[in-house]
Amino acid sequence: MNADAYTADLAFLSIAELGAHLSSGAITARRLTELYLQRIDTHKKLNAYITVLADSALAAADASDKRRKEGHARGPLDGIPIALKDNIDVAGVATTAGVEARRKIAAEHDAPVTARLKYAGAIILGKLNMHEAAHGATTANEAYGFCYNPHRAGFTPGGSSGGSGAAIAAGLCVAALGTDTLGSIRIPASFNGIAGLKPTQGLVSTRGVVPLAFSLDHVGPMARHVNDLALMLEVIAGPDAADPFSMMAVRAPQATFQVPSTLKGLRIGRLRDLDEFAADRTHADVALGYEAALAQLAHLGADIVDVTLDGYKHNAIRPKAMLVIEADLAVVYAKALEEQPLGHTQLFRDGIAFGQQQSAPKLAQAFETIRSVKPIANKLFAAVDAFVTPTTPCPAFDFKTAMPKTLTAFTAFANYIGAPSVSVPMGLTQDKLPMGLQITTAAGHDATALKIAGAYETAANCRAKPAGY
Repeated sequence: MNADAYTADLAFLSIAELGAHLSSGAITARRLTELYLQRIDTHKKLNAYITVLADSALAAADASDKRRKEGHARGPLDGIPIALKDNIDVAGVATTAGVEARRKIAAEHDAPVTARLKYAGAIILGKLNMHEAAHGATTANEAYGFCYNPHRAGFTPGGSSGGSGAAIAAGLCVAALGTDTLGSIRIPASFNGIAGLKPTQGLVSTRGVVPLAFSLDHVGPMARHVNDLALMLEVIAGPDAADPFSMMAVRAPQATFQVPSTLKGLRIGRLRDLDEFAADRTHADVALGYEAALAQLAHLGADIVDVTLDGYKHNAIRPKAMLVIEADLAVVYAKALEEQPLGHTQLFRDGIAFGQQQSAPKLAQAFETIRSVKPIANKLFAAVDAFVTPTTPCPAFDFKTAMPKTLTAFTAFANYIGAPSVSVPMGLTQDKLPMGLQITTAAGHDATALKIAGAYETAANCRAKPAGY
């Protein structure tokens, strides 16, 4: 293997594989960081990054190499180059949230998730592109430029964590953090052919993250490998007394995570009618991929159980969720809009204006509609251990195509109930675009969701590297 091929291959290895290279001395954290910085520069046209933190990343890499040389490596993430969605605070660095008006608003402190990653020795390469204020799912960002899908020129990487998905898929970081309000981790995971986890609400602190919707926001890991999600979760999860949504109970350590060779004894729910659930026609290749994935899960020993979610209507609940989101945005951005109205797009201003106009009774009704999903979920998870669907009803599309209103049809359910949900690659469409399989479990059962995703990932081997990267 020539040197160029070797370094390119390094950029797509898992955390554990890179950790082995670092431990053996085959590569240093500095050289690995330089590799990713070089790749970021080479593939600038993807526009995955808003801010690249080259100097601080190289300094962190040198510190990691020193620790490792002295026998004080801090764990699996020590020396591993990662990146953060640009609504997550890094002290001294602008947290733009993809908004023009926030271009020069530097964070005073690290978000707890940032601090945890730094303490674990992870190297932060930079801040990733995203949909303006996380208020959308295409990352068609007018202020910082559109972010593109490495699998197809001119196509969306999804969103709102589009930069996170694109950067991982293109080998511009090992892993990343995204945020998810109605599907913003899992949609770009699906569109870019990587893995992404929205954890149980409260398992990971959202403090130090620019909000979209206080009651629906989650922070979670994105990576090429399910095992990497577990390693990232181990580091970022934990109680935060200053976060009102934080689960303060001690959680089982994710370090014990192992991909099982069998799913025997697990009951996995299958949707018979995808179109009815999505309130739209599911792409034919996605539907076929879903059936093939279920067959694979059955082959792994799972009991496949047909389920229905009586009373759950995506088209009835989504407008209520958007009402809550835009009302929260009106609170979060009130001062910024007053001081810099032109620092926000017209579409964004229109959304906030809608939120400002909603009455208290309408908001109360919206919250009640969202809360009504929990009893439906309780009934579902009394019958099955996990609920499996496609992640999205369609693959990625070009920026000339309007975003389908049903894009969050399969993902939003987990946000309404605060449950963990993983997207894992489910192969390619006939047009060679990635598809995702989504595994959702009851709240607190993140390890089960990851184990099912890991077993499927290993057996199906659907990961696909984009051409040219």
